[in-house]
Amino acid sequence: MISIDGVVTSLPLPDRGDLTIGRGSSCDLVVSHASVSRHHATLRVSPLEILDADSRNGTRVRGVRLEPLVATPIQVGEAVQIGEAAILIQPATLVDITADEALPLVPDAIARMLDMECARSARSRSPFAYIRIEAPNAKADVVTLLRAMLRTSDVVGYENAGSYQVLLLDTSEEQSVQAVSRMSQLLSQHGVNAKFGVARYPKDGVAAPQLTAHAWEMVERPPGLPPSEMDDVRGLIGQIAVGDVSVLITGETGVGKELCAEMIHRLSARAARPFVKLNCSAITETLIESELFGHERGAFTGATHARPGLLETGDGGTVFLDEIGELPLGVQAKLLRVLEERVVRRVGASTGKTLDVRFVCATNRDLAEEVEAGRFRRDLYYRINGVTLAIPPLRERRREIAALARTFARRARPVALGPDVIASLESHTWPGNIRELKNTIERAVLLSSGGTVRPSHLALEQSGRTSQRHLITVPVERISDPGIPNRPTRDSQSLANAVADLERERIIEVLNQCGGNQTRAARMLGISRNTLLARLDAYGFPRPRKS
Repeated sequence: MISIDGVVTSLPLPDRGDLTIGRGSSCDLVVSHASVSRHHATLRVSPLEILDADSRNGTRVRGVRLEPLVATPIQVGEAVQIGEAAILIQPATLVDITADEALPLVPDAIARMLDMECARSARSRSPFAYIRIEAPNAKADVVTLLRAMLRTSDVVGYENAGSYQVLLLDTSEEQSVQAVSRMSQLLSQHGVNAKFGVARYPKDGVAAPQLTAHAWEMVERPPGLPPSEMDDVRGLIGQIAVGDVSVLITGETGVGKELCAEMIHRLSARAARPFVKLNCSAITETLIESELFGHERGAFTGATHARPGLLETGDGGTVFLDEIGELPLGVQAKLLRVLEERVVRRVGASTGKTLDVRFVCATNRDLAEEVEAGRFRRDLYYRINGVTLAIPPLRERRREIAALARTFARRARPVALGPDVIASLESHTWPGNIRELKNTIERAVLLSSGGTVRPSHLALEQSGRTSQRHLITVPVERISDPGIPNRPTRDSQSLANAVADLERERIIEVLNQCGGNQTRAARMLGISRNTLLARLDAYGFPRPRKS
């Protein structure tokens, strides 16, 4: 994919060989721009490398100008700046922008580019900025004005009349501030009154929906409004990231603990090293020790070859242990030893290996209560709790709900959410937090059949209902569906409510069949265990425990 003067084109690459890049007609890839030399660079396809051919304006990778005639490895998804043009190497399955498609990009295209830029920046450590611009009454051609002042490597997109998006690649925070100031001044000179919302990777988020929602929230935030709850969290993440102290992230299911853990890693000095993660509740007790510590050949039945564990593969980087409260006590003791000695020993090995990792752990349980109940080791709790980062539930972050909802809706299908829908969303308690919100919006968009989303499509009265009568006690007694007072018949229910009821009843039935085993139940339902847990939370069921 090549961006030149606001036009994006895509060309297929061969499986192997070298391609010359330049302004000259004899080059394999002709880039017609004055900043590009006649023979500017050579792209080697296998292995993927770029070599500057002693060009006049240079070739840059990750913002660094390359030495002439020295091959530099690049990765799929990484941008290369050739003079003032940008070349983005993409997997063939993702490149579907044809050569005659010119900017501004439509919402789907810029959403894909934002996804890809997040993935690329996670590897290259290149910061970038995503900007939303709202100028509903603009009479000037905003896109043309923005194109004239932005770099050719930057991207302009639109959503509808008066709503625009800008992607500034390889841009520091200071550069993004300056760019927004220049855009604001330029539009103002042409009589355009615009609002700007800026989200910076990785300071404001590490995933496309996270960045999009933050930029949208910033557009709609009234001037002088004090920082939000998540502004405080992001500020604390920035402070935590610079050190190596262990971090314990707490919060309800679905609040975004994993994204916060990744932000800590991406903002740290370890960002160029691995970020590895393990959901401690998703692996059986018999396998979790091998997953964490690795094993030697013959250590147990089926161990036909030696295998490094998660801790070894994360050496030099960050290890994220999600749902750490689910770790068996025996594994907790061995993890404590690793934390204290910084040495990991594989299952079946007689010697250990020195380890350099930072631990970030997360839980939706109250570990202090778990310690008092004897289900979690006190010494391990103090070891992982160097700094506690508490993520507030969505019901305490109501400023974000509208922005998140619009983000999820746009990514599902370009539909509008009216004031009545937003009011319904903001009044809901969201027991399943952001995960529940995402599921609710995607379902509402589906039920709207591409038309207007209405409050009835949300089915919030079903997903938000909680009652002590829904207690799950498996397998001592079976789960029962107590029903609802004056519950309407299936014929008189809305489609959304009927779907929610059927889903809830099916979950109850399968959990009973599996004796409360969540992993088996999820497998029978054809969903992941995490999705099952999200639905249990959304319907107000306490999580079953095997007896």
